Amino acid sequence: MHLKELTTYLDAYLQIADFADNSQNGLQVQGREEIRRIAAAVDACQQTIDAAAAANVALLLVHHGLFWDKPEKLVGPHYHRVKKLIEAGLNLYCAHLPLDAHSEVGNNAVLARRLGFEPTVGFGNHHGRDIGFIAEAKTAISQAEFLQRLQDALDNDVRADFFGATKIQRIAIVSGGGTFLLPQAVAAGVDAYLTGEPSHSRYHFCKENHFNVVYGGHYATETFGVIALAQHLEAKFNLPYQFLDFPTGL
Repeated sequence: MHLKELTTYLDAYLQIADFADNSQNGLQVQGREEIRRIAAAVDACQQTIDAAAAANVALLLVHHGLFWDKPEKLVGPHYHRVKKLIEAGLNLYCAHLPLDAHSEVGNNAVLARRLGFEPTVGFGNHHGRDIGFIAEAKTAISQAEFLQRLQDALDNDVRADFFGATKIQRIAIVSGGGTFLLPQAVAAGVDAYLTGEPSHSRYHFCKENHFNVVYGGHYATETFGVIALAQHLEAKFNLPYQFLDFPTGL
């Protein structure tokens, strides 16, 4: 598959241009023109780039790319990451908020369905776009059952601050660093909010609002989107993929 054909499809499918995002989404570093195999990863770190180059894939699809809102000098670790990409002819494609928000392959929609909840409406307004979802289960489940489902899905340590409803049927979900949206979750009247990493300053906010919040880990909650997107590309364009898993424990 030709690089331009693939990136044009991805830009449209993910609605890259419709998001105000600190991340410079889309193709961040250009490499070889012919795409036969791809890799997916959460982070464009040196470890991931080295693994993709060693696997001889043509494109690395990530959630956290190399280029954000401000220019960064090509020195030190940043230089070595870009240097390796160029030397390997490896394309780097990034999808940050567009991959959080996507209703089919997004982090939040995929994780919600994995837990037995169906996304019903967008949630988490950020710069004019919802980046998460409110999702509902057919029947209410206990806090313990919800926690067990999440631990099974993530295979990761999960923190639960259960200060609210004892039964959970309607949740809000925003993967990664979503604690800034807790006021919106409380206002939405959901039974629990699921996000990635905790915030000390929000602990008493949740407790005093008698609200359930569960933290699955920033990295762990954001593996779902890149894998689902890579699977989508494999099915649609016959592009084999591999997932490069380098968890941070955070």
